[in-house]
Amino acid sequence: MTILRWIGLVFLASVLAWTGTGLAMAAGGWKNPPRGVFIEVEGRKQRLVCEGEARPGEPTIIFESGAYSAAADWGYLQPEVAKTSRTCSYDRAGMGWSEPSKAPRDPATLARELKALLDAAGEEGPYILVGHSMAGLLTRAYLSQYPQDVVGLVLIDAADPSAISIPEAQVWIRRYQRLARVGAGFAQFGLVKPLAPFYANRIGLSGVPLKEKRRMFGAPSHMRASAAEIAATIDGAAAALAADPYLKNIPVATLTAGPVTPDRSAWKEAQARPARLSARGSSINVEAANHTTILGPIYGQAVLDAIARVKRDAVADLSKSADRP
Repeated sequence: MTILRWIGLVFLASVLAWTGTGLAMAAGGWKNPPRGVFIEVEGRKQRLVCEGEARPGEPTIIFESGAYSAAADWGYLQPEVAKTSRTCSYDRAGMGWSEPSKAPRDPATLARELKALLDAAGEEGPYILVGHSMAGLLTRAYLSQYPQDVVGLVLIDAADPSAISIPEAQVWIRRYQRLARVGAGFAQFGLVKPLAPFYANRIGLSGVPLKEKRRMFGAPSHMRASAAEIAATIDGAAAALAADPYLKNIPVATLTAGPVTPDRSAWKEAQARPARLSARGSSINVEAANHTTILGPIYGQAVLDAIARVKRDAVADLSKSADRP
């Protein structure tokens, strides 16, 4: 009994120490202001990070993050693209440093909020949308609602609405939704935050973007917003599928990560579907990369090349349109 009592006390002390550490980390201040500016949108402040100069006749590159993610995820790729293009990334409402929204978190609503943010910031289209993971749905919800704004699409290991009917995907989606709810609950008590030094930098970031990623990892408000998005995103597949007719006339590039195995072949086929729907689509698989490292310095060149190809075709389209009487 004495041994069991000591084991119980050690366990309780460990939990309290872990929780205390997490709460202290979550409450800690940001010594330096995050990158970008805060834009007033529909009564709340939203963070927007824009880099690079706008050039006549060229589109602006808009980066859309996946689940649990924000502008920090583009900390390697965005500065590289900004060397030759106007670029913007942002924190969705409730994520990162953006204030929360009371509106639903489905893709159609998120697309409207992005439109409102870009308009409020004075960022002029047309746009090439670059989306990672869950943003495969969000970018196409934007395209279906504002097709006149979008002249190209780059999807990075992204979800496709057609894949939701795959049985394996259904199982994964349900597990992911449960995990998101549990994670948000644990975050309230500081139980997730201590993992930040170990899991916040799977992309391979450095400098301020890395500090941002670690700061928001496991933050209660960020986790709550993420869980709400994950719960609502799957229900918005129709808004993403509505973009299919518009894919034919714009350049589209899809990139997938990891080896092609029998259990993943159907998922990878679905991920490449937008490129097949485009008259100028391209699709590649970066076998050595994974879902996160494809955004970083080791494997990110494949993404940079894809963005450059789509931009080249989009600029050609814009030039032809300008030449028409």
